[in-house]
This record gives sequence, structure tokens and C-alpha cells, in this order.
Amino acid sequence: MSALPAAALLLGFVVAPAQAHDAAVQSENAMPQFTGEGVVHETMRRHELFPYVYEEQTLVLMDGSRQRDVRRIHSYSRLEDDGTIRALLEFSYPESVAGTSLLFVRNPDETHSSHIFLPALGVMTDYVGGMAGGQLLGSEFSMDDLMPEDTAAFVYRREADVVDDEVPYFVVLASTRPERQAAYDARRLFIRQDNFFITRIDYLDAAGRLLKRQTSHDFRRIGGEMWSADMISVENMLNRHRSILKIDRRIYSRDYVPLTIFSEARILAAASPPAAELEAGSATDVDEPAGPAGYPAGGKRP
Repeated sequence: MSALPAAALLLGFVVAPAQAHDAAVQSENAMPQFTGEGVVHETMRRHELFPYVYEEQTLVLMDGSRQRDVRRIHSYSRLEDDGTIRALLEFSYPESVAGTSLLFVRNPDETHSSHIFLPALGVMTDYVGGMAGGQLLGSEFSMDDLMPEDTAAFVYRREADVVDDEVPYFVVLASTRPERQAAYDARRLFIRQDNFFITRIDYLDAAGRLLKRQTSHDFRRIGGEMWSADMISVENMLNRHRSILKIDRRIYSRDYVPLTIFSEARILAAASPPAAELEAGSATDVDEPAGPAGYPAGGKRP
């Protein structure tokens, strides 16, 4: 199974779909040989999920008044030869969530399971939040936002290309199949034409209204045609809440993500250490992303 990194995912073009992307300039469709599905599959080919990824993350939650709440996370993801995808998030800060773990598994047949460990309960239980658009522990992210693309869940249709800041983009509408459960009816993907990297995703309801917007920032070339983003931001357009996920450290190594890391015994054992102290001037100083089409102000473009 191929996988499209959800990290290749907030602020650039337009808010109102009915205004035909009025903050961007529409252009003639380039590379007409690409259908919507073709664009997505080329994105998958170039930015396929690396088999073993360990990350240290900072998650900043902001309400409508921009009051901040900070989380520290250790993230593990693993792609097996048979297509099974495993992801584990372990929270280490603040003390109120320290020791909490979220485990997600997507099987080759596209079924998935999710479990949560809460130190107060002492056992792993089914987790109904975070998938299919639900909030992930109070953030504006769902786990689907951070997991690889489930292409079987969507029908892809290419729309008119746009140009923003002299950069041409593919625009692909991904409509959720009726038999699939989701908190949104469609997503609009904005994909750079020079490297097929997704810089923005708009989440839409059945009437085409914007529910939330997710964008990527601080791009980094991993190697060859593959790129990644060190910051992902998502904004809820209904309550104006925003969540920013900053990748402080990323390691591609089998040694950091052994299969045993996802076992219940290992998760329970890892929950015992106390929350680490928040280092001064680190997570609380994460800047809000700014700039067109998912670019950070003054940042380097891929």
C-alpha cells in the first residue's frame, strides 16, 4: 500500500470556496496529462512514508484569544512490508497529560484501531476521538490529519490550477466516499507543481463551507525528490482555535522504532517516569506561522 504523508499538508490562498480562490490567480492547467488521482499518486510516489520515523514534537494549543497551552510529545511511526501502519504518541508534558499514550494501527485492508492509555486508569482502552476528524486530546488535529493518506476513502478530481506568489499549484478536490465515516465531506489539496508537495489542505462541509485549514511550514529536503515539513498548523474556522505542531527532532532509523515499542507492556512501562520540565524559551516561544501559501515569513521555499 502506498502512503501519502499527512505531514506534507495553512494560511495562503482564500477562505471562501465560492469566490474561486480569490486570493490566488487562476491559471491554465499545466501538465494536462495528470488527473486529480494522478497528481495525488505522483505526490505519493515522491513523498512516500519513510518506514521508521521517530520525532520529538511540541504541540501548542491556542484559543480564540491566542492563550497558549503546550504539550510535549514523543512520536513513533512504522510502515511494515505488508502495508500495516503503526503510530504511537507519548505525552511527556505537562504533568496533567504526562504518561498518556495514543496508539493507532491501520491494516492493509484499510481497517484501523485506536487505543489510549491514561495513567489514572492504568489500562489501554479503545479511543473513539482523534480519528475521522475528531479532536486529538483537545487540539484541532485529528489522527487522520497526521496519518498517511487513505486513498481508498476518497474520490479525487482536479480543479483549475492556481498561481500564488509566482508559484503554480495543482488544486485537487478529494471527496469522501459515501460509505466512509468522516467529520467533513471533502478536502481541497494545494500541491506545488515543481515538487508535488502539499502545502495546504482545506476541509469542507457538504455545502462547500470551510471548516478548518491545515498548512505546512519550514520545509526540508529529506533526499532526492522527497520533502518534509518541520511545522504543521491547523485552524478551526468555526471557533478560531489554532494548533501548531513543531517537529523539534526527527530521526529516520529502525533502531529508534522497533516493533516492540508499540506493545502494551512497553507502553505501560514507559508511562511511569514523571513529566520532564519544560525548558525555558523552547515550546512557549514557538512562533505562529505566517506568509502566503503555507510559507513561513522569511523562510526557505522547497
